[in-house]
Order: sequence, then structure tokens, then C-alpha cells
Amino acid sequence: MKRNVVITGMECITSLGNDIEETWEKIIKAENGIDKIERFNVSQYPCQFGGEIKKFSARRSGLKRSNIMLKYNQYELVAVMQAIKRYKWFEDVNDQRENCAIYLGNQSINLDEELYETIINISEKNMKKIQLPNIGKNLDKFPPLNGIKLLPTLPTHFIAKEYNLHGSANVLYSGDVSSIEAILHAAWDIEAGYYEKAIVASTYNPFTPHEFLWLSNSKLARKTTPMDVSYQLSAPFSNKNEGIIYGEGAGALLIESEESAIQNNRNILAYIYGGTMHTFPEEDFFKLSKCGFRKHMEDTLEICSMKKEDISLLYANAPSYADWDNAEIEAIEEIWNENPIAVTSTKANIGFLGCAAGMIDCILAIKSINQNSFPKLRNAKMDYRQYFSEDRKYIDKCLINTAGIGGNYGSIIIGKKA
Repeated sequence: MKRNVVITGMECITSLGNDIEETWEKIIKAENGIDKIERFNVSQYPCQFGGEIKKFSARRSGLKRSNIMLKYNQYELVAVMQAIKRYKWFEDVNDQRENCAIYLGNQSINLDEELYETIINISEKNMKKIQLPNIGKNLDKFPPLNGIKLLPTLPTHFIAKEYNLHGSANVLYSGDVSSIEAILHAAWDIEAGYYEKAIVASTYNPFTPHEFLWLSNSKLARKTTPMDVSYQLSAPFSNKNEGIIYGEGAGALLIESEESAIQNNRNILAYIYGGTMHTFPEEDFFKLSKCGFRKHMEDTLEICSMKKEDISLLYANAPSYADWDNAEIEAIEEIWNENPIAVTSTKANIGFLGCAAGMIDCILAIKSINQNSFPKLRNAKMDYRQYFSEDRKYIDKCLINTAGIGGNYGSIIIGKKA
């Protein structure tokens, strides 16, 4: 027998704030978290702006041994710690530590500035590019702790050890849909009875010299100048959606069976109704299609036994890249052609957070459900918004879209109890 799966805790860290309350307060006011990147010199980069986190301290947040962690792992672990503390998740009589699994939807290995410089320094002098033979000659000079930073299971180890957990530890990577995949896998395992609880988290940090170099040179990124106005750069569903402005951040969800939540007298923030993941690859590796968006949204509605009229609000992928925005808006228009739906995108506020974008949108959607409000589309052109109705009396079910490079798509529906 399938069981209901619920969300009973959440937290996020974005360029607008170091917790969900600060982020929500600012995003509802349509504030801007995009600015000139300050972490390293970007004067020669095609894009010089992003949603950079500028007031974050892992140590002040209580994270132990942060010196052996890459920055994006620090964000993720602090988000998990803050969520567990805020919702007193392991303070119950029956806390189910033996029956709690971990699911992380993370990016691929991303060298931070310190590690990048270390690799450069141990290579031959005057070397114009990194070559493996040059690095191999000097491996004895490579600090051992820097190697630990690269382990994808480092954050799962920390979480399991910190909270004495003994369920499975899963690190999933499927590009920009990684966080939705992690949430769905956790929900499916709880629904099937394998676990009672799960910690799900995702993190993204594009702001390292080598990572941001290729991103800003890609066809997806918006090309900027020092004279650009930061709050106008990311403009989903507009005639100024000239490319992606990237952001960094992390989010965490605490999910469990409905029985566990009721037994422990926990406040249920939202129910997870289900979702789907699809691949619709095109000849162009960077292309997303209307058919891809329509197929995965329709399949998500079907698998959740819902009609399109049941959805109150749609958090769109819409990263301000014209081809992607247009494909998604056309699919939305075709599905909800006679029943306009409220649509939002947060990319104009905090940038596109890659693999963590779906996680952040899920967390903000939970706030929308519980606050009966949602972020308005910043910088959107009115002729795009004519398809949408923003006068819903209440928000009870949200559909969250994610999609990205390689033709990967993912959607999930969360909401109040039916």
C-alpha cells in the first residue's frame, strides 16, 4: 500500500539571504540578489554578474571542519543543519535515525579558488594550461586534505555522522534536474516503505575561476559589460531574455511519511504528490523543446491523478535564455490555454542555480502554499503575462519545472492535502 509523503522542514541559502525567511521576505518584495561578482577577478570574463552569496560564514554557522569542504558543500551542510535545528527534527521520542536516508542532488566536482590555485602551483612553471603529466610529477606536494574536498560523499558522511543516521546515503547527478530527482527518489522510497524519513539537499556554486570561465563563454550565458544595470540583466519571459545570469545557493528539505509526522506531532508544510523526469535530446546539446516541456508536465499531472485545473501556481524553469523560455511558455500556453494559471520564475531575483534551482523553487513554493502568495515575475513583458492569471483566491497545489543542458526535464507537484 502506498503511503503519503510529506515535507516537515526546509531551509535555503541564496544571494538574497542566509535562510528561508530572509530570502522569502526579499523575493516577495521583488528585491534583487544579482550584482557584480567579487569573489575573483572577472574583468576579462564575458559575463561579470551573478547571484553571489556575499555574507556567509561556515564557522559562524556552526559547521565543523569547514576547512576540508568546498564552498558549495558548506552551503548545503549549513542548510541541512539549520533546517534540522529550526524544526527540531531529531528531538522526538521516536526520531527514526535508523530509518532515515540521505539524498543529495549536487553538481559535478567544482574546484574552488584555493584548490584551483594549488593545482596550478604544483604544475610546472610557466605552464599555460593544466596538463595531467605535469600534475603527476608533483603529487607528493598535493595537500591530502585538498583531496578529501573532492569526494562526492563528503557531505553525506558529515550528515550521517553528525546525526547518527544509518539509512542509505545517495548522491545523484543529472545536471540541472538533480535536485528534483533527489526529492522524487526520497519520496518514492518513503512511499514504498523502505524508510520513514529522509534528508534531501542540493547545492550549486558556479563562481570559481575555471567553472565560470566556461559558463560565461557558453551560448547560454548573458554577455555583460561593467555598465550594465544588475537588476535588469535576468529577464525571464521578456524581450530582454538575452541569456542566463547564474546564481549560487543551497536548499534542504526534511521529508517523512505522513504517519511519522502525525506520530511526532509535526506541522506538515506540504504533501509530495509525485513527479516525473524525462529526456528529450535534440541535435543541439543546448536545446530544449516545447514538446519536451509539454510531455513532462502532462505526464506529471497524469501520474499524480490531477487535472490541469488542480494546479494553482507554476514555478517555471525560465532562466532568461530566450529559446528555453519560449519553449516553456508555448507548452504552458497549449496546456492551460482555456484555464490561465499563475506562473512565476525566481531567476530574475537570484539567478539560475543549476542543479539546485528545482530545490530552491520547491522551498519557495512551500512558502507560497502556506503564505498564499508568490514572487511576481520581475522584468517580464506584459504581453507574456497575458496568458497567466494572478488573481487566485488561494494556492493549494504547485507544479515546479526544471530542465537543462542535454535535454533533461523534471517536474514535481507539491501542495496541501487533497
